[in-house]
Order: sequence, then C-alpha cells, then structure tokens
Amino acid sequence: TGAASGMGQAAAQLLVDLGAEVYALDIAPISLSAAEAIQVDIQDPASIDAAVTALPAEIHALFNCAGVPSPPFTAEDTVLINFVGLRYLTEALTPRIAAGGGIASIASTAGMAWRPKLEKVQEFLRLDASFETAKQWMSDNPEACADGYGFSKQCIIVYTMETAKELAASNIRINCISPSPTASAFMDKLKGEGQMPAEAIDLFLPSNGRFATAAEMGEPLVLLNSKLASFVSGNNLPV
Repeated sequence: TGAASGMGQAAAQLLVDLGAEVYALDIAPISLSAAEAIQVDIQDPASIDAAVTALPAEIHALFNCAGVPSPPFTAEDTVLINFVGLRYLTEALTPRIAAGGGIASIASTAGMAWRPKLEKVQEFLRLDASFETAKQWMSDNPEACADGYGFSKQCIIVYTMETAKELAASNIRINCISPSPTASAFMDKLKGEGQMPAEAIDLFLPSNGRFATAAEMGEPLVLLNSKLASFVSGNNLPV
C-alpha cells in the first residue's frame, strides 16, 4: 500500500527492480511498472474488500506503507488510515501469506513513546477490526487519540509486537520500521500545515544531520520481508 509516492513507492520500485511480482495499491495514481495497480481507499472497508478480491491467492510479502499526517487530516481520519485500515487489510490477507512470508509496516519515531500510552493502545487493539467500532472508541476516548498521528504509529508498533507470536505459529513474520524524518511530500505537507515547526522536526534528525531519502527507508522494509531476515519477527526497527 502507499505505492504511489514516498517510502511505499521506493520499496515497490526496489521490488520491481529485483524481479518481484508487485501489486501496487494506493488511492493516488501509481506510476511504477507493477504487475497490477489497484486503486484503494484504505479508509473505506468496502474499497479494501474490493482490493483484496483483486489480489492473488498466495502472497509472499505484504508492505503496509500508506499513511497521512495530521493535520491536514483529522485525528480520527489519521488513525483510520494509518492503523485501522492497515490492520483490516493485514488480517484479510494473512491467510494468503505463504509460510516463510512476512509483513512489514511503516511506524514512526513519533510512535516511539508507546510505553506510557500502552494501556490505552492495548485497549484499542482489543477491539474488533471494524471501522465503526474504532470510530466509536475514538469518540468515547478523545484524549487518548488527540494526537492522531502519534497514536496511530504507537498502535502499529504494539500491534507488530503483539501479533508476532500468533503469526509465528504459521511461520509468518511481522516487523515495522520507525523512520527518522524523511524528505517526501508527506514531510512537506506536515511542515506546511504547521503541525510541527522545523526546529521540532530537527530534534529527530540522526547525527548525520540530514533527512533520509525515501529509498533509504524502502530498503530496510524490503530487507525485513526478505529471506535475509528469515528469523526476525516482532521488531520495531528505528531507521
């Protein structure tokens, strides 16, 4: 997912270059030469269901790369797109993932403070996977997800850790990365909408003092879903 731009596009392009049969999903037009490009609104369960129907019966690797900043998206929409849709799609496709396959998702350094939020994150994760249930919980717990972006990424990290044991029984791995600030249209929008001033973003810069490129995040995603990481699961990898 998220194959039209940024890290998702970079990961998808690397996979194409390596000879993989890539099914590229995004709400926006997809430019890379994938086996098939499928338009999907990750915030709409009916759209996800239609995309799932169009995908192959067997999948070797799932890359969850779709994501939005908040603002301009509301906190609720951000959680629905960044996590609820991600989980809905992941759980729909898990039965199709071949033994030895993997799931790799994009979290964020903005989600690294999951420990103090663990109780609320786990409460949210215990809900069923429906969008309506998630919306009701967010309506009832507005303080827990006021920072929709941070909360969504905390959910991805904890979900990855908690799901690893269950998936291991089927010899399926699940991991995520937490990117440092990365040069992308996503980052431009984040700064442009005033969600984070430049000096705040700079606090997250690694010691080399620059933003990463999208390819520098796509590469570890591909690594985690490859045989080079065949015994790696349940990890959040800061990049």
